[in-house]
Amino acid sequence: MKKILLMIALTVPVSCGPASPDAPKTVMETTLVREGVADPCLVFDDGLYYLTSTGGSRLVMVKDKSVAGLSNEAHPGSEAAVIYDSAGDPTVEQLYGEGAVINGCWSPEIHYFSEKEFPGNSGWYMYFGLRQKYSDQTGTSRNIRMVVLKSASGKVDGPYVSPVTGVVCQTQPVLGADGNPIARWAVGPSVLRVPSGKYRGTYLMWVEETGRGEGYGKFYQKIMISHFSSPWQLEGEPGIITTPTQEWETHGANEKKPCVVEGATAVYGDRGEVFLTYCGSGYWSDYGIGQLTLKRKGRRFEDPLKTESWVKYDGNPVFSSVKSGDLRGAGHGFFVRSASGGRFICYHAFPFENGEKINRRNAYLEPYSIDKSAACPTAPDGVIRMGALGTGVTAPVKGTRIEF
Repeated sequence: MKKILLMIALTVPVSCGPASPDAPKTVMETTLVREGVADPCLVFDDGLYYLTSTGGSRLVMVKDKSVAGLSNEAHPGSEAAVIYDSAGDPTVEQLYGEGAVINGCWSPEIHYFSEKEFPGNSGWYMYFGLRQKYSDQTGTSRNIRMVVLKSASGKVDGPYVSPVTGVVCQTQPVLGADGNPIARWAVGPSVLRVPSGKYRGTYLMWVEETGRGEGYGKFYQKIMISHFSSPWQLEGEPGIITTPTQEWETHGANEKKPCVVEGATAVYGDRGEVFLTYCGSGYWSDYGIGQLTLKRKGRRFEDPLKTESWVKYDGNPVFSSVKSGDLRGAGHGFFVRSASGGRFICYHAFPFENGEKINRRNAYLEPYSIDKSAACPTAPDGVIRMGALGTGVTAPVKGTRIEF
C-alpha cells in the first residue's frame, strides 16, 4: 500500500487558548488515534494532548505528550481519568426530576475563553449534553439538555466544577436569555467566534430537533446559534444556521428517524475567513461532513444568527467514508492548527471489515487544508479539503504515515 507522508507540527486547537510549544516529534503509520471513541475532542496545551469523548453516565479523559501516546495500548480504558460522574451531580434532578438517571454524556467539547472575551470568567470550559435514561429503555433520546463545567485549576484536565458554585462535578445548565435552563431537546454545543465587524463576538452553536413523531420529512434537526452573555448564558433570540436542504443530508431518515444536520464546528482561515463544518445524514447511514461559509464583505461579516448569512457548498459532502475500503460513518470533526500553519482533523468512524461495519467507533486523525483556488458562489472563501488523499475520502487506516 502506498504510504503518504504528512509533516504536521501539532499545537493548540483553533478554539482553544494561548499558543504552546510544539510537541516532541512523533511518527504514526496509521490514522487511528484511539479505539472506542465517539465524538472525539482533542486539545493540546502546555506540552500535553488531551482526548475526551461521548460516554455513558460519566466522562473520562486520557492525556499524553504525543498523539500516538493516546492509544489504547499506552492508556488502557481502566487508566482513563474520570473528569465527570453524573451519579453525584445534583443538576440531573434539577433538570429531569427526582430519581432521574443519566445514561449518556454526549459530545463533550473543551474550549478556552480569554479574559478579554469574558472578564472575570476566563479559562477552560467543557460543554456537553446530558441524556435522561428511561426505565422502559425506549425513546432514550427524548430528553437531552446542555450543560457546562469549568476547570478549577486552569488546566485542561480540571478538576471540573460548576462555574457558578465551584462544586466539583456539579454541572451548570446552559441558560437562555431569560436566565432559565434551556428546557427543550438540545445537544452538541460548540463555540463560534466572529473576528470582526458589527457582529464580532463569541457564540454558542447547538442542535435542536423538530417534528418528533410526525413522520418522514417532518422530523428533522436544525443547527442553532446564539450570542453569549457569559460562558453559561445566552442572550437574545437564537437563530437557525441551517436545516437539511440537500439530498445527501437525508440519508437514513425514515418515519422514526430524522433528517440530520449536527456536529457544527468552526474552522478559521488565515485571512479571517469563517467556515462551519457539520455532519449530515444519520450516523447509521451515509454520514459525512459538509461545509458552510459565513458571508462577508472584507472584514465585515453578516449576522451569523440569520440563515441567509450562511452559504452552503453545493459540492457537499466535503469529507466522507462512503467510498472507503476500511471505514464507515466518518464525521464529527474537531479541528487543530499547528504553530507552523499545518492543520488536521480528529474525527470518528466505524471500522469496516470483510464487508461488515463493526459497531464500535474509533478516533482517527488526518490533515486538512483550505483550497482558495476552489472558490465559487457556494464556497466564496474556498473549499475545505479534508483527508490525506486529497479526495474528500478517508485515507487507509494502515499504511498512512503521519509525522509530527
